[in-house]
Amino acid sequence: MSTAPSAEKTSIPETAAADKTTWAERIGFATGTLPFNFGASGLNTIAYPIYNIVLGMSPSLIGIVLAISRIWDAITDPVMGSISDNFRSKWGRRRPFIALGAVLCAIAFPAIWFVPTGWSTPWAFGYFLATTLIFFTAFTVYGVPYLTLGYEMSTDSNERVRVTAVRAVVSKLTFFIVPWVFSLAQLPVFESTIQGMRTLGLVIGALFILLALPTVLLTRERYARRAASQVKVPIREGLRLTLKNCPFRYLVGIVLGMLVGTNLVSQLGVYVNSYYVFEGDTVAGAMLHAKAQTLYAIAGMIAVPIVSRLAIRYGKLHVIRWCLAFGIVASITKYFFYSREIPELQYVSMLLLSPSFSGFWVLVDPMKADVADYDEHRNGLRREGMFAAMANWFEKAIFTVAMLASGVLLDLSGFDVAKGALQSPESLQSLRWIFAGIPAAALAISLWLAIRYPLTDAGVKTVKHELNQRGTPAAT
Repeated sequence: MSTAPSAEKTSIPETAAADKTTWAERIGFATGTLPFNFGASGLNTIAYPIYNIVLGMSPSLIGIVLAISRIWDAITDPVMGSISDNFRSKWGRRRPFIALGAVLCAIAFPAIWFVPTGWSTPWAFGYFLATTLIFFTAFTVYGVPYLTLGYEMSTDSNERVRVTAVRAVVSKLTFFIVPWVFSLAQLPVFESTIQGMRTLGLVIGALFILLALPTVLLTRERYARRAASQVKVPIREGLRLTLKNCPFRYLVGIVLGMLVGTNLVSQLGVYVNSYYVFEGDTVAGAMLHAKAQTLYAIAGMIAVPIVSRLAIRYGKLHVIRWCLAFGIVASITKYFFYSREIPELQYVSMLLLSPSFSGFWVLVDPMKADVADYDEHRNGLRREGMFAAMANWFEKAIFTVAMLASGVLLDLSGFDVAKGALQSPESLQSLRWIFAGIPAAALAISLWLAIRYPLTDAGVKTVKHELNQRGTPAAT
């Protein structure tokens, strides 16, 4: 197993002027995370209540659609990463694709919800699959270059944490939008829930363009000039070099554990609230779920600057281990705090989970950028696009499995939407165990990998120091 450089006594220099980012750059980059979140997780959150509760499609069929779509998405990501890495233009390697992808997503996302309500299940299934495949193709054009741009905002490790911290705060605004969609779609102002969803889909589509504009116009690609003079790397060779990178493999494993722990049960919150806490009242269940997610977002906004300061002081690796350990404990509390007697007690779980999960995602992207530096240290090439694409590939592959398994788990639990409030006690108990137990177990695996992670904070300092000795990349 290859090992990363280690130099406990090497001190990291002050952030150079060329590596510092302005607040306009940080905020401009951060606004682009909202469209990214709409595609990465928002669709899954909305699809189950709309296609299952409103349209009556089996959760297993919904899981199959999301699984197939993510498989396709995962295939296209490495291709997009290679195209972006090897692209040359006066506007850079990433921003032209971000602009194009945002427009395509704005068209494709609303189309998912215009399924004719009178169609039979096979036809509705086919429509859902086709429109979702089109959307995720567009989302790849947007998402891979967007993630890669974050690696290139600065060459300084601590400055990357600051950039990602601002993005993480803005990212929490997603929880003021997505969890409320199902609840808002049921408002009496709309003729029906599906009509409400179609209207909200058009609004979210417009947001793809509006929120991507600051990212395109205000950010800089600091490696574009250097990359323009390097040899283009064929996709097969790029894949080989990326998979050979030991810290990258460990980091992917850490992220996958977090994704399993969250996405396998992400849609179950509204089910537990609607059918266990409120005994079949989907309006009350959706409302409390949305309130809890909003509180989660507010707590995350407060936690992000604290976590980022701790990471700069104690090191990203140490702090991400703390986040994972705290998340294990917080996940277990969901079994006890989603309570019929005191429904609002679940707010405590959200307050405990938010610092853990928010802190984790603040630190992961800067750690991916460190891995790209490590790759340059070994191979002499800037290949952020391929690392972003392959990380996405693995993340979406496990996300696909999680989405497929989540629908299956919902069916295996004995839940039947046709029974409404008359779900069996055994089914509800199974839902509660799944909702709390799976995240705790998955996070424990991530913690074990984080403890063994080979690219230590000291190693990152050494890589940065030696790259600086070779010459600082010119900014554009």
